[in-house]
Amino acid sequence: MNALLIFLVRLILGLVFGIILTRLFRPDWEIYYGVVTGLILVGLAYGMAFFRKKKPE
Repeated sequence: MNALLIFLVRLILGLVFGIILTRLFRPDWEIYYGVVTGLILVGLAYGMAFFRKKKPE
């Protein structure tokens, strides 16, 4: 899979899980907070992938 496809899958799944988490724990919040939560999840996924890669010594 190329990088664009991986990004799109992470983006879609991040947004879906962000909205679900927001609806479970804060049902009074707007949908925008779920989208922001999903974008944070996607950012964390890329951050963790960056730190997981082994750097040459």
